[in-house]
Amino acid sequence: MRKLKTFLAFALISMSSLAYAQEGMFGYIDFNSTLRLMPEYMEADINLQKIQSDYREEIERSKREFERQYIEFMLEQDHLSASIVAKRQKELQLLMDNNAQFRDKVQSELEAKRNELLVPLKKKLLKAVSDVCTAKGLDYVIDTGKGTYLFINGNKGVDISGDVYKLLGIENRSERVAEDGQPEIISNIIDNNNKDE
Repeated sequence: MRKLKTFLAFALISMSSLAYAQEGMFGYIDFNSTLRLMPEYMEADINLQKIQSDYREEIERSKREFERQYIEFMLEQDHLSASIVAKRQKELQLLMDNNAQFRDKVQSELEAKRNELLVPLKKKLLKAVSDVCTAKGLDYVIDTGKGTYLFINGNKGVDISGDVYKLLGIENRSERVAEDGQPEIISNIIDNNNKDE
């Protein structure tokens, strides 16, 4: 019985070592940063900004109209009967509610339009990532933009950004634009992780 337990323990250790040795290589890339570098992204962003500008103008027009009517009401309020004051207050409330509903609708429509413009770009980027991984024999990819990884082993991980950039026609850049619009130097993730050790 003791020999059986020893054998099982040895077999278990051997199997786990074998499984560890068979772990595949993986790639990593910052998906959203790469998406923003795609030539088509700039076109989609310009299109979305134009739509936002049109909506913004309409929202401002509605706001000015409400303010005009409100000021008129405030100036005339003392000279109107109670029933007219109540009617005008209801009209102003309705106008304010309509403006709020319109802003909410605009927000939903802009989000839908943004998704409509970005879905094809995301699919194209995912295809490029898949093609690079297939060509390099990689098993999976980590999105470094999510920030959920704690360490990337340089012996097993491959930065696929440059290869994906080539497939998508993106100039290989040593800096990217951060969320706030300021340039952000892309540093080697592995070096950064090694400094933290």
